[in-house]
Amino acid sequence: MERRAFVSLIWSFMVLGRFKQTIRQWFGRGQPTIAEGWDRYARRHERDGKLGDEWNEPAAIGIDVPADELVAYLDRTVFGPFFGTCEVLLEIGPGGGRFTTVLLPRCRKLLAADTSANMLSLLKSRFGGDARLTCLHLDGRGLRGIADASVDAAFAYGVFVHLQHWDIYHYLTELRRVLKPGGKALIQHANTFSELGWKRFQKDVPGSLNRHKLPGTFTLMTPEIMAEFVRRAGLALVGCRTDVVRRDAITLIQA
Repeated sequence: MERRAFVSLIWSFMVLGRFKQTIRQWFGRGQPTIAEGWDRYARRHERDGKLGDEWNEPAAIGIDVPADELVAYLDRTVFGPFFGTCEVLLEIGPGGGRFTTVLLPRCRKLLAADTSANMLSLLKSRFGGDARLTCLHLDGRGLRGIADASVDAAFAYGVFVHLQHWDIYHYLTELRRVLKPGGKALIQHANTFSELGWKRFQKDVPGSLNRHKLPGTFTLMTPEIMAEFVRRAGLALVGCRTDVVRRDAITLIQA
């Protein structure tokens, strides 16, 4: 190949590469995926103790109990009365395991499914000796690897507040697939127009302008929108609690 033709070919590849990079940036493909964002968070905070406990801020989330009693209070007030006990419980996005600790006694098998490999590693370090725990690394596109109608109950807290609407709806359709008939699901999500929810929304505004959604920001959501997503996903709405954690909402679902 002549030198001029070779240089021209190299230049074409460089221009094409820059073009592809620009396209990815235009359409958000240069942004980190959900898994990448939480993997980075896990690496930054892996030495902070029990990862996730830093979000137990009673005043910020609107709950009238001390931070060290928050998880037990939610279990006693909402999780326990709704779930009781079951055979197989799916926890979506367990993170460092702040809720895993109260979910394990409620089932014979806890399937902890997360898109972040680093989060699962921290979870195994914390609960690895518990025979009830099984970890599953998700691909970010649903609940692949979980069989149809194999789960009695499903739980997600601190997860759907960050997901975009397409992901929220898709995970709901996946819950319809994996839940047994009559199976239950508890989903905590944003309640943007509550008093504290609106404060959170305003807090996210300055850093979000002219950008694609950042991993830590909350998605705009209301109990009414979530109820419609639940219905369109083919699930039944049992109820929605907005009185326990006043910033957010906890939607209760049945297959």
